[in-house]
Amino acid sequence: MSGLIINSLAFTLTATLLLAVSATSANAASDVPKPRPKPQLDKTTKDKPDADASTRQEPAAPPPPKQTVPTFDLAAAKKCETALRSLGAKFSVGKPLQGDGICGWQRPLELQTVGKQVAVAGDPQVRCEVALALARWSKQVVEPTAKLHLQSDLSKILISTSYQCRRRNNAATGKVSEHGFANGVDVMGFALQDGRKVMIAPRPGSVEPERAFQAAVRGGSCAYFTTVLGPTTNAAHANHLHLDLAIRRGGYRLCQ
Repeated sequence: MSGLIINSLAFTLTATLLLAVSATSANAASDVPKPRPKPQLDKTTKDKPDADASTRQEPAAPPPPKQTVPTFDLAAAKKCETALRSLGAKFSVGKPLQGDGICGWQRPLELQTVGKQVAVAGDPQVRCEVALALARWSKQVVEPTAKLHLQSDLSKILISTSYQCRRRNNAATGKVSEHGFANGVDVMGFALQDGRKVMIAPRPGSVEPERAFQAAVRGGSCAYFTTVLGPTTNAAHANHLHLDLAIRRGGYRLCQ
């Protein structure tokens, strides 16, 4: 009898141990991290070809840079011409200028003199405001400066480029030069009553009076023009003074 009880207890203990081991194995298996499921391919796009090259569009070209150009006003032009005549300047009204794109000016002046005794070489065609600025600069700066530094009266202002339809610095792209609106001139030099000519040129370290004269007329021009470029600016302006009346935001002036 006692042997039967012992066997029954042993069987019960064995069964209990087997159940515990089975439960432990199940829990351990549940703790094992499972691999992430593979992403399913979209069968609708798996074999979809790239867009036809013929439908692709090249990036659009950048728009031209914004630029403020002079606005023509007939009443203002005639008022300017009256002021110009009062300074003794001689000129005639030329035919309207028209170039490519936005180039041109409706009422250019063909300038012969900027005063009673000061002629202009180069047959410049400019808008009246430029001619008036030249006349005032000549009368109030260049003429007295010539007497002061060169002991001679001014005879002529030598101009090369006035109206010319092109981009700034003759570049292939970019803003149109003020020359394209008859809004600027390139002054190459000055002729004096005594026969001498003073040409614009780099004069570093010079003690000659021509250097003082050139520096004075260049500096003085900044009061009459909104852009002044010359030998102290860069090599492109080494032999002339570029003077214009460019319109800039806030009335900004460039004097170099």
